Amino acid sequence: MLLAGLLVACTDDGPGRPDEVGDDRRGPNAGPLPTIPGGVELTAVEPAAGLVGEGLAYGTPLPSEQLAAEALAGSPEVADVVARRVLLEADARHLADVVLVTLEGAELFDEGSLAAFERALVVSLGGGADVDDAEVAGRPALVAVGEEATVVAHREGSLLTVVRAAAEADARLVATRQVEARARGEVGSLDPRTPMAALAVDAAFVEVPNVAFAPIPPPEEEPVSPSPPALAGAAAVQGRYGVIAGERRTVVWALALDPAAHPSAESVAPLLGPLVAERAGGAPTEATELIDRIVVSADAPVGERSARAFRHQGLVLLAEGVRPDQLDALVTAWITALGPG
Repeated sequence: MLLAGLLVACTDDGPGRPDEVGDDRRGPNAGPLPTIPGGVELTAVEPAAGLVGEGLAYGTPLPSEQLAAEALAGSPEVADVVARRVLLEADARHLADVVLVTLEGAELFDEGSLAAFERALVVSLGGGADVDDAEVAGRPALVAVGEEATVVAHREGSLLTVVRAAAEADARLVATRQVEARARGEVGSLDPRTPMAALAVDAAFVEVPNVAFAPIPPPEEEPVSPSPPALAGAAAVQGRYGVIAGERRTVVWALALDPAAHPSAESVAPLLGPLVAERAGGAPTEATELIDRIVVSADAPVGERSARAFRHQGLVLLAEGVRPDQLDALVTAWITALGPG
């Protein structure tokens, strides 16, 4: 009765007047409730338009980063999502991550709904930090500065570009260069490209807790020595023994890549699987995400040589040994000691 009273009170005609909408919906096959037309007209902008900026490169995201971006695509307001890592061309430093969200204007009721959706997305990617209105290179933007990351978002037409970085200065730098490049009419490419800094082979052998990298003696001193690996595009190879508690437990190799053969990391990634499979006697390979690297593994039968490989800047690093658990521990400690790469 309360609901009926409210319905009557909300009509100008009062009781006793015909209810055409209600009459149409009576009966066992009542139709859907009438809806109010809505939608926001957004100029179509391709995701590649956001992959621009002076001195910036856009590389392949880690699997976890890709999955996080794809989760956004489940919303009806989102037509497409592209994730990339943002790196400096000059030194291959990882500056930020970018998510390019193509908005579905028909699913957004009005401009207020669009603004609310944008803010909610920035809050989500910013870890719940407060969102402030700002300007980036003279264009409206949203900024959320959190304890772990800063998010800067700017939109042109249907394309919402969201930049997330550990350092606020890096997030603002990337967003500013993107907006400036768009103003110049630049358009990027959807093909990911991760630049690499050239390193000497001995740069791989940093101090690693509980492991000493001992040189492999020359053949005249040690006739039976480990055979070096071969990798297409490697300009130099150097091997060491991984000595743990005074024993040679593993053999590690650093392979310096020729920039002419491998101008980006995307050309190196397909080579790691065949490399570790060959070093492990043809054992099947598996790629896993470890810290900020992709490690490719091949485990041979018990007592035979297994292998692990990963990339650090312009180097491919390979570890071999008969104990997979020791290899895993070594690679984890090695990546931690090397730092970002």
